[in-house]
Amino acid sequence: MSAFACLRAPSLEAGWRRVRTSLLVGLVFQIFTGASMAATTPSTPEPRVAHCTGRFDYALPPTLVSSGSRQSIYLLDVAAVPWLPGFGAGEAWKKRLATTVTPKAGSTAAPAPARQFDLQGVGPAAWLQLYADRPDLITLLAMRPVPITNQSLFLRAEASTGREQLAQNLVADVASKYAPSSAQGFCTGAGAFVIEPSMNERAIESFAAPGVELSVQTETVTRPDDGQSSAGDPPPGGKELLKHKRSVAGFEGIEERVQLPDDVVGTRLVYTWIFAGRAADGAAPRIRLSASAIASHAASLDAAWNALLASLRQRPVGVR
Repeated sequence: MSAFACLRAPSLEAGWRRVRTSLLVGLVFQIFTGASMAATTPSTPEPRVAHCTGRFDYALPPTLVSSGSRQSIYLLDVAAVPWLPGFGAGEAWKKRLATTVTPKAGSTAAPAPARQFDLQGVGPAAWLQLYADRPDLITLLAMRPVPITNQSLFLRAEASTGREQLAQNLVADVASKYAPSSAQGFCTGAGAFVIEPSMNERAIESFAAPGVELSVQTETVTRPDDGQSSAGDPPPGGKELLKHKRSVAGFEGIEERVQLPDDVVGTRLVYTWIFAGRAADGAAPRIRLSASAIASHAASLDAAWNALLASLRQRPVGVR
C-alpha cells in the first residue's frame, strides 16, 4: 500500500462512521417524533355548505338546515319553489294557487274565485280578491316556470282596483330579470334577480340544527336602525358576555353575546350582529345576524356563528 493510501484510509473510514451515525440519529428522531409531528399537522377544515339570502352569500356547517325563507323586492313577494319529484310546473301552480286562495284572518266572508289568465312573458297568473270585505284590495299571483333548475318562481303583488295593468307590468318586468343559477344579484332559490337594488327589499332565512337556531335578515331602511343592538341591560338573571363593534363583510356593526335564563332548558346563549343600514340604499341594507342555543350546545353555536361572520360576503349587483 502506498504512503498516500495509508494516509487516506483512516480518514475515509472515519467519515463513513460519521455518515452512518447521522443517518441513525435521523432515523431514531423520526421514529420517536413521528407521532407528535403528525399530531401537529393541520387537520382538514370542517366542511361548509354555501347559502345565499338577498344580496349576501355565506357558508354554514352542514348540520344547519334551512327551516324557511321569505323575500320581497320592488314591493313584490317572491319565492322559488322546487318541483316535487315526478311533477312539473302545472302541479306547482295548482298547489300554490290552492294554498293562496284561503280565507285570511280578519276577513268576514269567503274570497271570490280567482280570475286566471296567462301573463305575457311570465306564465300562469291570477287576480285574487282575498279580503272579501275589502273589495278595493286585490292580489296578483304569477308563476314563471324555470325548468333548467326544476323550480317555479312565484311573484305576488297587491294593488288597488283600477291599477291592475301597472301591477302586471311590474311583475312581468321583475320576473324577466330572474337568472337561473346566477351568482349575482338578489338571491332567490337556485337563481337570482339580476336587477338594480331597490329601496324596498327584504330577505330572511332561518336555519336549525339540534339545539341551535340561526337566522340571516336584510332589509332596506328609510333611516339607520340599530335599535336591537343598543338595548339596555339583559333581563333579570341574564348576563352580557360581550358587546363591541365588529366589521363583517365590510360593514361596521355591533356584535352582542348574552346569556339568558330559560325556564325549560336552564340557560340559553344568544348572539347577534347588527349593521344599522344606510337610508334608502339598497346596496347597504340593515343586516341582522342572530343565533341561539342552549348552553350545552355552546360549541356548535360558536362554530356556526364564527362560520357565518367569517364567510358573509355581498354579492355582485350584476348590472351597471
